[in-house]
Amino acid sequence: MKKQPTREKLLDITFEEVYINGYTATSVDAILKKASVPKGSMYHHFKSKKELVLAMVVERLFPKMDAFFSYEIKENESITQSFRNTFLVVSKNRLLVTYGCPLYRLMVELSATDKEFDAVLSTKVNEMKGGIKAMLEQGISLGEFDKSLNSETFATYMLTSVWGILSLSPSLSSSKTFLIQSQYILDSLEAYKLT
Repeated sequence: MKKQPTREKLLDITFEEVYINGYTATSVDAILKKASVPKGSMYHHFKSKKELVLAMVVERLFPKMDAFFSYEIKENESITQSFRNTFLVVSKNRLLVTYGCPLYRLMVELSATDKEFDAVLSTKVNEMKGGIKAMLEQGISLGEFDKSLNSETFATYMLTSVWGILSLSPSLSSSKTFLIQSQYILDSLEAYKLT
C-alpha cells in the first residue's frame, strides 16, 4: 500500500477533526497526533492552523460539497426528481445526517469573527445557491414550474432549509427524519408546478 504524502494526510485528518469537533476545539496537536506527523512537517506545508484549515476547506470540503449537492439533471428527469434524488443521496450519508453540513457548521463558527473564512465560505454558499437557482430557472424555461417562482428566493429557502434539517442534534437526526423534512421543501416547490 502506497504511503500517503504528509500534506494530503494532514488535510484528510484536519477535515475529520474540524468536521466532528469544530475549528476552535480542534488543536494542531490533535491533528498531528492522529496523522502521526511531527510539528515541523506540518509547518513545512502550512504556516498556521488557519492556513491548514483554509486549505482543507478548498481542497477537501468543497469537493465533498460538490459531490453531495449535485446540480446535474439526468436525461428524462424532472427538476423536482433531481432535487429528490439529491436529498436521497444526502440522507444516506451517516456523517452528514449525524453531524450536519460541514460548510454550514464552519460558517456558524467562523464567519462572524474571521473575514478571510467568511469570504472563502460565502463564495461556496453563493455558488451552491447559484446552482439551485439555475436548476429552478431551467425548470421554469422547460415549463415544469410557473414563472411566478422566484428562483433566487426559493434557492435561498431550499439551501437554508436543508441546513436547518441537518443542524438537528445527533440524537434528533436520522436519515428518515431528513427525508421526511426535506419532503416539505419539495411540497413547497409543488405549489409552482405546471405539470
